[in-house]
Amino acid sequence: MSERSPSRRALLKGATAAVLLTVPAITVASEADPLLDLVTAYRDECAWLNSTIGDIPDGAPMPIWDALNEGSIPVATSKEGAIAALRLAVEMCEDFSGVDAVPNLMQAALGFLEGSAA
Repeated sequence: MSERSPSRRALLKGATAAVLLTVPAITVASEADPLLDLVTAYRDECAWLNSTIGDIPDGAPMPIWDALNEGSIPVATSKEGAIAALRLAVEMCEDFSGVDAVPNLMQAALGFLEGSAA
């Protein structure tokens, strides 16, 4: 594993294809799932950054990426949110090494599956 942080382009390597796999928002009347919203916002952020012509500037804001990597993220409150988080974690395992977002997403999904979101 490299000590060097991946480039912004490398972080977004699989994000374009991942946008096509976004789990649709729940259309029935229910409370919003903050984890599902976060995963959707991440995919939107990646799509926006991937639409950048040329290199992504070093100072380009990536607030959702930062939020996923900084620690505590909301526990899923729906099956859809838990699945979306696990799918994103799997994609990140394939594209990145050593990012904190992967265990954070897994823990947030596990919280729902273990019933702590009730």
